[in-house]
Amino acid sequence: AWLRRRAGLLLFLHNVMQIFVAADRRYRPLYNRAVGSQIATQLRLAGYRPGSGIPVVLLSYSGGAQVATGAVPELHTRLGAPLLLITLGGFHNGANDLSQAAHLHQLTSANDRIERVGTWIFPQRWRLFRWSGWNRAGRAGKITVHRLDPATHVGQRSYISPKARLPDGRSHLDRTAETV
Repeated sequence: AWLRRRAGLLLFLHNVMQIFVAADRRYRPLYNRAVGSQIATQLRLAGYRPGSGIPVVLLSYSGGAQVATGAVPELHTRLGAPLLLITLGGFHNGANDLSQAAHLHQLTSANDRIERVGTWIFPQRWRLFRWSGWNRAGRAGKITVHRLDPATHVGQRSYISPKARLPDGRSHLDRTAETV
């Protein structure tokens, strides 16, 4: 248990550092192109045909939203595919260009403190920054918010908890899976 707690903390800190590197304006363009290129390559190896019109869905959790939103321009260039993004508790800076995404579904909860921190610490998520990628996508009608209250980001009541129950008897995990 002691090792698991420490390893979990180290993994969490590693992931936080990755998110901030991916969000940093100096590294973001190169990081985004590299991730988009890798996703496109793996899809092609799996048999995806660029230009086929088959949608590509990027499902991301937490800081994965930073990575997924950043990959959009490169994926659009390499695949010419309709790109659908689903962010679950998305922690991202809001600076990435989403103009080439077909749509983004934001799965969120009022009790998700971690996602809310992202909206506070990244100015591009503030309404004041009208020309950020996030705010332009919102004005273009490309973002649909799906409320998964009372879920939390992590823990016993998280979005993916098989134990936490809703009033209708479904687990948080079941509702999240149905929404996705």
